[in-house]
Amino acid sequence: MAKRALYREYRPSFFRDVIGQDHVTAILRNQIKENNFSHAYLFCGSRGTGKTSSAKILSRAVNCLNPLDGEPCGTCEACRIAAEGTADIIEIDAASNNGVDNVRELIEQAQFAPLQLRYRVFIIDEVHMLSTAAFNALLKTLEEPPKHVIFILATTEPQKLPATIISRCQRFDFHRLSSAHIIARLQQVLSRIGVKVEPDGLRIIARAADGSMRDALSLLDQCVSFCGTSVSKKDVQDVLGNVDSEILFSLSDAILSGDAAKCLSLLDKVIRSGRDVSVLTGDLLIHLRYLLFAKTCGECAELLDITDDQMATYLKQAKKADESQILFAIEKLTEAESRLRFFPYPRILAESTLVRICRPVDEHTVEALETRIAQLENRRVFPAAPLESSDLPEPLPPPEEYEIPWQEPERVVPVTEAVKAETKEEIPLPEEPVFMKDPVPKEESASDAAALWKNIQDAIRKKNPMVYYLTKEGKAASVENGVLKVVFPTGAESKKTMVNAPVNMKIIQECVSGIQKDLSIVFLSEELDEREQKLKDLFGSALVIEDSN
Repeated sequence: MAKRALYREYRPSFFRDVIGQDHVTAILRNQIKENNFSHAYLFCGSRGTGKTSSAKILSRAVNCLNPLDGEPCGTCEACRIAAEGTADIIEIDAASNNGVDNVRELIEQAQFAPLQLRYRVFIIDEVHMLSTAAFNALLKTLEEPPKHVIFILATTEPQKLPATIISRCQRFDFHRLSSAHIIARLQQVLSRIGVKVEPDGLRIIARAADGSMRDALSLLDQCVSFCGTSVSKKDVQDVLGNVDSEILFSLSDAILSGDAAKCLSLLDKVIRSGRDVSVLTGDLLIHLRYLLFAKTCGECAELLDITDDQMATYLKQAKKADESQILFAIEKLTEAESRLRFFPYPRILAESTLVRICRPVDEHTVEALETRIAQLENRRVFPAAPLESSDLPEPLPPPEEYEIPWQEPERVVPVTEAVKAETKEEIPLPEEPVFMKDPVPKEESASDAAALWKNIQDAIRKKNPMVYYLTKEGKAASVENGVLKVVFPTGAESKKTMVNAPVNMKIIQECVSGIQKDLSIVFLSEELDEREQKLKDLFGSALVIEDSN
């Protein structure tokens, strides 16, 4: 005789055996005790949470001749008939009987009185698979069935059911089982079959079951068949194909530090050990999820359903991680996991994904930028020996005076005041106001001004590329009386304003002094230059105009 699967052998026979669904079984037991149950029930929940088992228990309980505390007694004639199988308890798989003709046949059967029991019970599994016509045909009978008929509908996707069906049933939602519930049930089964499994192995099985008791018993059955009466943690990992937690911690450390070479080496090690790439990706995603919770929530062992020792390990690694790095890695691994089943070379896809996570240079998202910043901060090092004074970088201005070059200042100081305030005695400035000592001013051509401005821009680009970017659109208008005038075209007023910021003017004046010591520079807008020309035409060279920006 073929061996019976554990999930069939140890299926719950009473409400008290249903694990983790007390909010459902308590109501059903009270209804049986009071003999006040509904004509239609809807059991919703994910796979392996006890929906069909509860439906079978309920079908026996409503027909039991001597119910005990809302449970079927299991000894009366009705319970024996129900256990052996009867035509009065009908199970229908809606996935393969989803047409309107199947529902019409069901309705016809419902008109006949039960043959052996008090009630005829119809258990329709995966009811969401019925067609629209089948639902419409079932509506009237479901709302007002014969007195001897009870409907129990079970589904994993209640959102697909019409509202007219849901409103005619008493709905019960079955919860996903926690790892603690699954482990407790597995230990009961192991004590009955005389098998020992290491606690860490049971945790791996419970995590892989993903809230399903049926999946957990099936995985346990595989491990027992593979290893016999003694199952270790490594045996469970070999059967399930899971990656060892030490490898996952090492791989996540390499990802967070941006060490692509180490990531590829660990990936090769995992694949050589016989692990599947898709399993590795799933395990790494779960590991990063736990790491994200540890980074965001701190101590949350109950939330993650893990032990205190595991929580301490995740918290230790989370201290070295940045939240943006974890989010970026999860996003990329999720994209890769969805493509693995269709990609002909899964290993290449996994390798390219890990390298991309470690080196997010080509990504143009906020998460990628934050990841690069975090990696740079983690790699920041200091020189072993002090540098010479000539090699030291120039000190930054004090925090209260420092302004971001690309941030528009709240108050724009006139150029002459800004230069004086920032440079003081370092950069010679012409006396204010500027009057020509010679009766005939010395003017230089526009080509000389353009050449001078080009040399100054080259110096600015070497000193500070960001400031060079701000001055790039400026065009040299003229150089006169030791003052170089640079005009910004219409539409570039914001860049002109940022260039006139004190911190940027200081950099520019230093570059100007390096080109020509007695030269100063002012930045004008195109509109202001046109007004100045008109005023000069009216008042002549006696007029001195300062840019208020």
